[in-house]
Amino acid sequence: MKKFLPLAWLLCTLSLSAQSPGADDFEIRNRVLIKYRGIGGEVLIPPTLKIDRIGRRAFAGSPVKTLAIPMGVGFIDEQAFAGCSFLETVSLPNTLVRIGEKAFFNCVSLKQVNWPISLLTIEDGAFFNCRSIEELILPGVLTYIGSSAFSGCVGLKTLSLSRRTVLGRHPFMGVQCGITYRD
Repeated sequence: MKKFLPLAWLLCTLSLSAQSPGADDFEIRNRVLIKYRGIGGEVLIPPTLKIDRIGRRAFAGSPVKTLAIPMGVGFIDEQAFAGCSFLETVSLPNTLVRIGEKAFFNCVSLKQVNWPISLLTIEDGAFFNCRSIEELILPGVLTYIGSSAFSGCVGLKTLSLSRRTVLGRHPFMGVQCGITYRD
């Protein structure tokens, strides 16, 4: 007598495999992830790829919902995740030092960012119009926040940073909450 697997188990298995990207979903050149070709959902960039940078527009417009960037990545280039309108959660590694210009521009569903303690620079417009972010507790070592970096982040309720952080022009334009300084 043959045993048949329940349809629910089969669908769950297919769903899990679709959420676990393989090496073929990423185009890598000289330790730079230059293009994501996966189907989105939950994306964990495999540490085995040994990348140190997310390249310009690598994920732009993709249907990624949750993203985990591995240790070793030090830079996110301009517009790397621009227009990822389904992106809700990002986990950044404690090796990241710079987020490039408009890197997360118009990620309107982005709610949560795990800020690394190593982050030194957030460039111009990096999180422009990320209107679902509610809390920004930025690391004390952050030296620079660029012009309009968080402009249009109208959902912000908590904003905390160091007084030593240099601010570009209007980095929080449209934000209604006040800034709490930790030092």
